[in-house]
Amino acid sequence: MFKILIPVDFTDSSTNACRYALHMGAALPQAEILLLHCFSDYLLQPELDDPVDETGRNPLSPGSEIITDRVLHRNQMDEQEKLESLYKEMQAEARIHGQHIHLKHAFINGLPEEIIPDEISRFRPNLLLMGTKGEDNVSRSLFGTITTKMVENAKVPLLTVPEPYKQHSLSHVLYATDFDKTDAEALTALMQLLQPFNSEILCAHIGTEDSERDDSYKMEQLQARLYTSIPDHKLQFAILPSDDDVADALQEFVKREQVGLVAVNNHQRSLFSSIFKPSLSKKLVLEAQVPMLIFHSSEKA
Repeated sequence: MFKILIPVDFTDSSTNACRYALHMGAALPQAEILLLHCFSDYLLQPELDDPVDETGRNPLSPGSEIITDRVLHRNQMDEQEKLESLYKEMQAEARIHGQHIHLKHAFINGLPEEIIPDEISRFRPNLLLMGTKGEDNVSRSLFGTITTKMVENAKVPLLTVPEPYKQHSLSHVLYATDFDKTDAEALTALMQLLQPFNSEILCAHIGTEDSERDDSYKMEQLQARLYTSIPDHKLQFAILPSDDDVADALQEFVKREQVGLVAVNNHQRSLFSSIFKPSLSKKLVLEAQVPMLIFHSSEKA
C-alpha cells in the first residue's frame, strides 16, 4: 500500500495537489490518500481598531467568552464542512481512477507545524504532498510557512506541486546533485519511490567550464558508488553546463527535456540553499512550473 499525506487548506493550490495525488494513485496497485486539515482559531484574535459597544467593551474581546465560543464553533463547523465537501469531490474523482484508491480525511485541532509531524508518525506515509500557491504568494506559501518548515522537519519525502502545474507525467525525472555524500542514499530512495511509474531518472550536476574536470571526477565517483550498491540500476548521468547560473541552466534543461519532476536532497546544503533563495526558486519552482521532490537523508553532510 502506497500512502500519501496531503495537508489541505481549501485553496486552489491544495485542491490541485489532491488531484496530482489521485493521478499518482492511478498508477499504483493500491494507494491510500489522507486529506488532513489542521484547524486553528487564528481569526479569534481581536483587531485593535474594532468598535466598542455602549459599555466601552469590544464585543469580540477575549473576555467575551460566550461570543468567542460561538465564533470558534461557527468557524470550526465551516472548516469541517469545507473538508467534507473537498473529500466528497476528491472521492468522486478517485472512483474514476478505480477502486484501488482509498481516500480518507481527518480534521484535527492544532497548529499544522505540530499536527503534520504527528500524523506522519501515525499514518506513516510514503510521501508528504503539499501544494504551493504561486508567484504572488511565494513569501507566504513557500518561504515562510509550513512548507518550508516541512522541508527541514518532515521525516518522509516531501513533494511540492505548484498551483499552475496541471500535468501529471513522471516519465522524465531529474535528480539535481551537488555531489553530496548522501546522494547514493537519496537516489536509492528515489528509484524505489518511482518504481511503479517506470520513470527515466537523470542524475545531473550543474557545472561551469572552470569546474569541468573536477565535476567529471566527482560524477565518476558517484557512478561507481551506485554501481556497487545498485548494480542493475538504469540511471543516466550528465553534467549540464551553465554560466554560473544554476537556476537558468536547470530551468532550460527542464523545459527542453520535458522533465516532470525535479528531485533534490536537503543535505546538499550548497545546492539546496541556492534553490530555495527567492531569486532562484522563482525560476525553478514557479516559472518552470515543475513539482519538486525533497528527500531527507539520514546521514548529515
